[in-house]
Amino acid sequence: MIPVLIFLSTASAEPLTLSYEQALETALARNPSLYGAKLDVDAADGALIAAKGIYDPMANLNTNTNQFTSESTREFGEVLSEFKSLNWTAGVSQFLPTGTQIDLEWQTTKTRFKYELRETGFIVESEEPLFESRMVASITQNILEGHRLASNLEGIRQAVRSQSIASAMQRAIRQQTLADTASAYWNTRTTRKMADIASLAVETAKEEQRIVLAQVEQGRLAPVEKSRVDASVVQAELDLLNAIDTAAGAEDALLVLIGELPGQKLILSTDPATPVPVELDLKSIETIALENNPELQSSRIREEAAEMARTDAKHRRLPQLDMTVRYGLVGYEPSTDGAAQELFEGELPEWSVGGNLSVPLLNRADRGQYMTAQANAAKARSDRENLERQTLSQVRDQVRKLEAAHKQLTLTEANLQLAQQTLGAERALREAGRVIQKDVLESIAAVDDARIALEQARGAYQLALIELERLKGTL
Repeated sequence: MIPVLIFLSTASAEPLTLSYEQALETALARNPSLYGAKLDVDAADGALIAAKGIYDPMANLNTNTNQFTSESTREFGEVLSEFKSLNWTAGVSQFLPTGTQIDLEWQTTKTRFKYELRETGFIVESEEPLFESRMVASITQNILEGHRLASNLEGIRQAVRSQSIASAMQRAIRQQTLADTASAYWNTRTTRKMADIASLAVETAKEEQRIVLAQVEQGRLAPVEKSRVDASVVQAELDLLNAIDTAAGAEDALLVLIGELPGQKLILSTDPATPVPVELDLKSIETIALENNPELQSSRIREEAAEMARTDAKHRRLPQLDMTVRYGLVGYEPSTDGAAQELFEGELPEWSVGGNLSVPLLNRADRGQYMTAQANAAKARSDRENLERQTLSQVRDQVRKLEAAHKQLTLTEANLQLAQQTLGAERALREAGRVIQKDVLESIAAVDDARIALEQARGAYQLALIELERLKGTL
């Protein structure tokens, strides 16, 4: 057992080498929100199939047997009746997008009967069973509501739009997942760099402490300078602890996003690309964002769905008027073959034509649904317009941030060089006795601050790029 535990401990301690591309691919494969969005798309696919199912042809088969004995009084006395029947029915029906209901049915009935006059004992009984075959075709057309094909297909179109919305939301979650993972990757790198800078600051402070202590012992510096440099070492070590804690938190956040357990050792193998001068075409970026942003696409689909629902609700305020045409052929013979032959010979035809008008007197249900659909359509349009304005505002703001981040990166690089030059000069002046140790410590702190600012600027530049691409929908 102990060797196994040692092996597991060693295996779990193995660092995970992670490139930027691997982090994005792993997050897409393991992110639970993205998996849930895929299930939403699958559910929408199923709802679309179900919506189309209303127009599937329907086959039905039915059989039943019936037997009864009854007694009645007729003009020739009491009659005892016995009746037996066996029925088979097969049919096909289909509802069409035109609002047409088509039915075709074949029915065969086998019957036997027996009549007995109680007073005379006279019996009338069928020697052989009788067969009746009946084939009936009927067409029912909805004249008012049913004449509009778009209204009949509204259920399918709503399912299609729901499917499109689910796909758009899946793309939105995918973009957000990529943005979160990318931000976490570069944030982890930045916090690690800041921890490295803090560690270097501790080494520098201790080296400075050694130099100052030697000069104090030689009498070249006042004893108070030892206290100052000791305080700088303590502060540097405190800053290092905070930097290490921040870096560990950033690492755990990245590990969770890629589906790993927190605490796993990480090696980030990708460095950020060297920033290049940016020339951004704001109008082009705004156009791309309006076209590709998945949240905007989803909003437009919702607006379209609400408008079509309003149009459909308006149409459904019409009364319901149905017209039915029915034609049938009948065969009645002592055998199934004979009944079928007589049926196809058309000797016993039957037909009917009829109509039905249904008019709700107040029609409050349809009118209320139309008012609701009208309000929903107006709200969907307002939401879409507002989201477009917000997206354009966010794009413009992000472009400004990206341009500022690029300029800030250039300035922080220059500031670091100047701070390092100043520190070198301060140390030379200290050796010449022209400045005090406090001035040197301030220059050292300025170099550390400049290094931190440079790493922060690099991280801010990467994050600004990521957020702009997310707004454009092009991550």
